[in-house]
Amino acid sequence: MGRRGDNIMDHMPGVIDAVKRAYLDVRDIYEHLGNLAIMALGLALVVTAIGFFLFGSGATLSGQLIRLVMRIAFGLVLAPYIIAAHRFIILGEVTTRYDLAPGDPRFQRFFGWTVVLALISAIPAVVPSILSLPGVLHAVLTIGLAIGVVIVILRLFIILPAVAVDSDRVTWQNAMADTAGYAGRIFLIGLAAALPVGIAAAIPAAFFASFGVSLLTLVAALIQGAAGVIIASLMVAIASRAYESLADRVRA
Repeated sequence: MGRRGDNIMDHMPGVIDAVKRAYLDVRDIYEHLGNLAIMALGLALVVTAIGFFLFGSGATLSGQLIRLVMRIAFGLVLAPYIIAAHRFIILGEVTTRYDLAPGDPRFQRFFGWTVVLALISAIPAVVPSILSLPGVLHAVLTIGLAIGVVIVILRLFIILPAVAVDSDRVTWQNAMADTAGYAGRIFLIGLAAALPVGIAAAIPAAFFASFGVSLLTLVAALIQGAAGVIIASLMVAIASRAYESLADRVRA
């Protein structure tokens, strides 16, 4: 199938316009999928609390593996909400049930790709921990891997919305072909959208954590978990619009 290339480029919004659109889309998601959003928030907070009690030192290999497991668990419990949000933005479909159905083919494909992305994102933390390199080499390897992983994830950015709308042409090769030349813009859009939420959550979280009291540290973790759901919603909106603008080979 031939790529529409130049025509698609004309429809890719600038950073400011895309961020505005993302916040409007999230508003609409919360308005029409409010029950699902509340359920997603509640489940995310439960996973965050479990992770808080299980997670030890972030610098150890075991700590990083626990963090990876919790990230996958986070993706599992949020999958019905994220699928519904993608389908709402792209198809206008309003889902009324929080369908955590591991036997559903759509859910299986979506969660499978979520696991793949989680494993990729864990590479910069896990690989240097396994190799046990000295300080400078450890830092260089971590930074290099982190840059590479960010680029890969940005190039795969439209895979999840494509799976959510049941595209049968979802491959990493097709996704990378469709996003070629747009990784930088997608990164800036995501950063600009997430930064206000991240800062708004970081200030009270740092305040509670500064007391060094376990209960208040848990509150800080829950604040960050809630912010994670909002940021995930923004990323869903951005990815859905990127799918609409860029998808050719992976389009349903």
